[in-house]
Amino acid sequence: MKKLLLFLSVCLFAFQSYGQEYYEIRTYHMKFRGNTNLLESYLAKSFIPAMNAYGVSKIGVFKDLGKPEPAVVIVTIPFKSLMAYAGYKEALEKDATYQTTSRAYFDQVGPDKPLFDRVSTYLAKGFAGHPSMKLPVTNPGRIYEWRTYEAYNEDALKRKIDMFNQGELAIFDKVGLHNVFFGEVLAGENTPCLSYMVSFENMAERDANWGKFSADPDWKRMSGDPRYANSHSRTVRKFLEPTSYSQW
Repeated sequence: MKKLLLFLSVCLFAFQSYGQEYYEIRTYHMKFRGNTNLLESYLAKSFIPAMNAYGVSKIGVFKDLGKPEPAVVIVTIPFKSLMAYAGYKEALEKDATYQTTSRAYFDQVGPDKPLFDRVSTYLAKGFAGHPSMKLPVTNPGRIYEWRTYEAYNEDALKRKIDMFNQGELAIFDKVGLHNVFFGEVLAGENTPCLSYMVSFENMAERDANWGKFSADPDWKRMSGDPRYANSHSRTVRKFLEPTSYSQW
C-alpha cells in the first residue's frame, strides 16, 4: 500500500508539473572591444542549430536597447524538462557538426584575444499560472522588457509568485503587458528572485500599457492585500531588442 501511495504521489506531481518549462537565461558580459561578432556567429551558426537539432526550439538572443559598452548579449533557452536541460551539454559534445562549426569560437582563447569577461546564468522554472513561453508580439520593431524581482527571503518570493498566479498575470494580459515567460529562479545570482519578460510593439506602447496597469482597479486591490506586502525588495530592469537571428 505504501508503495502504491508513493507511486500515485509521484504521478500526481508529474501531472501537476506537466507543461512547466525551464529556462536558462545567460548574459554574456563582453570585454571592452571584445569580439562580439565572433560570439554572435557562434550563436547563430553553431549553437542555435545544434540546440534545434537536440529538440530545443525558440531560442531568443537579445542586445541591450541602451547599447552599453562593453556590450552584453542575452540568450534565453526554453527546455521542456529538467532532463532536457541536464543532457544538452553532453549532446553538444557528441555533435560532430557542432564541434566543427564552433572551432573558431573555441580557439578564441588567451589574453590577446578578448571576448567576454564572464557568463552569468539563471535557471528558472515556469510559473504554474504561465507554464510555457508565448510569443504575443512579432512585429519587426518589437522590444522586450526583462525584469527580475529580488525578494527579502524565500517566503516573500513564494508570496510574490502566488500574487502573479492568483491574478497579476491576468491583469498583465488585460492591460497589454504581453506575457512572454515567467520563472522562479532556482539557481543563479541575487536569489531568491523571479525573472520574467514581457513584449511590446514599441516603447510608446510599453509606456502606455504600464500606465494602464498602475491605474487598474484589480491591481490596486491586489497591491493593497496584506498577504502580498513586502513580497519583493528590488527590481532590476533591462530593455532588449532581438538580434536578426533570434528565434523570437
